[in-house]
Amino acid sequence: MILRPFGTSGAGVLRKEMTELHKGIFKDHLLKWCLDIVGEEEMDARFKAMPDYPGLRHFKKGISMVKQWTGTEHKEMQRVFLGLLAVLVVTRAILDFSYYAQLQVHTAESLDGLESALAVFHSNKDILQELEVREHFNIPKLHQLSHYVQSILLFGTTDECLHIDFAKEAYRASNKRDYEEQMALWLQCQEAVFLRGSYLDWLLERSHLAPNNCRSHERRYDSDSDSDSEMEGPGAVPANARLTPPVVTQQHVVHILAKTPAYPRRSIQHLITAHGASMFLPAFKLFLREHMPHNNIIPSPQDHFDVFRQVVIIAPPDSRWCVRATPEVCPGRGRKPGSPAKFDMALMSNGVPTRTLEGVRVAQVRVIFTLPRQFGTYSRALAYIEWFTPFRDSPDPSSGLHQVSRSTRRLHRNAALYIVGASATSAT
Repeated sequence: MILRPFGTSGAGVLRKEMTELHKGIFKDHLLKWCLDIVGEEEMDARFKAMPDYPGLRHFKKGISMVKQWTGTEHKEMQRVFLGLLAVLVVTRAILDFSYYAQLQVHTAESLDGLESALAVFHSNKDILQELEVREHFNIPKLHQLSHYVQSILLFGTTDECLHIDFAKEAYRASNKRDYEEQMALWLQCQEAVFLRGSYLDWLLERSHLAPNNCRSHERRYDSDSDSDSEMEGPGAVPANARLTPPVVTQQHVVHILAKTPAYPRRSIQHLITAHGASMFLPAFKLFLREHMPHNNIIPSPQDHFDVFRQVVIIAPPDSRWCVRATPEVCPGRGRKPGSPAKFDMALMSNGVPTRTLEGVRVAQVRVIFTLPRQFGTYSRALAYIEWFTPFRDSPDPSSGLHQVSRSTRRLHRNAALYIVGASATSAT
């Protein structure tokens, strides 16, 4: 495992390499090659067609009108670029190389992936000459990619997080005069706070895992405080301590809804027309039969539901997702603009924690609502979702992405009601 050493002399060199990768390789070469292939108008149309999603920048005007780019915009473009030009293997190879190079921790497997991505590019770059996009590949910045693995082995990872923490934020905390000493003191304080916080987190986790053992350790430390005073410091950790990372279960996941619904008392017909929930009534009837069998009231088109805009999902340590289900808003009077519909995709799991796609399926959330009182008391909110087909065993060979399509049942969309918080749910 390879980490960035604190204060390494190669930090500036590696940060320069990442700048060359984002601007020199992606923007100045790969983006230009793709524009020559598909055309500027087509590229703008593809960027505009990308759906809006929380956490992803939506280039609603395309990219041709942007005159000055920053590193952040280069990274935002890379996050959606493969979906625009998935047929070009060279595009996937460069983007794979870029994301491997940005890892904050490297292993032998990730370094092999870095070299493999570069090898795939060189194996398929002739297509650019066949399309008359490039005459040669004698590009110094492209040659520099072959030295990334050796640089990582010598100096550590190439991520820019430490540059931001150790230089930019430290400088902002100073009074901009004689800032070197102030920056060093600020970093020293930040490191002390981090170590103390890590120690407190370890104590808290240990108390949850083995409260009896912790109390026995505390009594032993108190009784031996004289003999251990030179060894035990405020941030000391017992030599035989075993740190076990917490397992994120459904009990740790929090789902947050607004206190009041954004769209109160909406009819089923409104949900069908505004939200596109064409199978809402059959899905609602099936939900009542399975989860509330003692209910005697038959749902009808005259029923009304309190509908919410979104649900926020928070999972430790710092994961946060926002799943939206808002209909289109028409422009109001005067200059009040409208907004398009936002029905986000989400990953639905079967409740078993996993880091793979096993047991996970894609669905589109169209309505987030609460159960009307006449059907009984139900503490959790519900979501009307429309399923997509399950993931295939292997991804697409050209793009490396998994492809899904809408799932149908008897010529209708395969829909269901989902209990918000019933199982581990995360936005894609």
